[in-house]
Amino acid sequence: MSRKTIQLAFFAVFTAGITVLLFFILKPYLGVIFISGVLAIVFYPVYKRLAYQFNGKNNLAAFATTFLILAFIIVPIIVTFTLLLKETVDLYNSIALGSGSEGLLSQAGRVMERLDTLLPSGVINPQINLEIYARNILDWIIGHFDSIFIAVFGGILNFILMLISLYYLFISGEKIKNSLILWSPLPDRYDAEFIQTLKSSINAVLKGRILVSIVQGIFVGIGFAIFGVGSPVLWGFIGGIASLIPILGTSIITVPAIAYLFFSHHVGAGIGLLIWGTVAVGLIDNIISVIFLKDKIKIHPLIVLFSILGGVELFGAIGFLVGPVVVSALVALMKIYPFIMYHKDQSADSQINLK
Repeated sequence: MSRKTIQLAFFAVFTAGITVLLFFILKPYLGVIFISGVLAIVFYPVYKRLAYQFNGKNNLAAFATTFLILAFIIVPIIVTFTLLLKETVDLYNSIALGSGSEGLLSQAGRVMERLDTLLPSGVINPQINLEIYARNILDWIIGHFDSIFIAVFGGILNFILMLISLYYLFISGEKIKNSLILWSPLPDRYDAEFIQTLKSSINAVLKGRILVSIVQGIFVGIGFAIFGVGSPVLWGFIGGIASLIPILGTSIITVPAIAYLFFSHHVGAGIGLLIWGTVAVGLIDNIISVIFLKDKIKIHPLIVLFSILGGVELFGAIGFLVGPVVVSALVALMKIYPFIMYHKDQSADSQINLK
């Protein structure tokens, strides 16, 4: 065995050991680092624009961008999740205690019975236990999304670390990108293509599909609040997830609510919610999709839905971002794969010609 081989083997083993040790050191903060990285990628164009406006003062631009994210993204998320968990726990307790939910569940039961008489036999089972389904949904929400505060916002230290990470990721973004290209064994042009495609995919998923679902969920919640349907934040959240389901979308939430209002003799509110769901919620998908998905990579909303649900199931609340980012990485790899194979074929052909 040559001295060079021994040196390379020692370097590889030593580097692997240090990497494993570093992983365990950073493990408590991987959620914070990951979320900071995703936010830095999405808002990097904002940072560059502010840096231009501030005449190249990158520190000031990074601080301003971080403050904008804090004010318009992080704080609203904290408030929304606080209200979401409160409404979820309140509704769960009311179902468990049989108090406040009794009227709601009984009204829903009467709606099921009425629809059973109007629709062909066997289409609807009026004996279905709505309480069990409601508890299962609320259990899933409480079990998965209360960890967001523990993972990121559970402590002042994590919160501060995320803001600091954002600040330095903006400043050092280009250096990090160049380092990744330098360390990668692929040709530099493929590394650059992969990074650019990954950024485009993440922007397409987060700014396109997920942003559309968030806005639709907000409009569902506003409509429920205006027309007197309880727990508007909770149903807006569920409506946002439902909006990713092809064809059906938010109608999974709005149609039963409209039926509930009609059968509970709130006809005016039912008509109002019907108009709201058709105009405000229905058209927002087309408007935002045109604005944010123009000239971007198209990823089917069903894939985004499964990536969110699977990511949350595997990683907890942070999986809401991990799943779509992993899908984005796969899309980026699939896009550059033909170029890599073409390069390989060209290299093989050139070697044959040389022979």
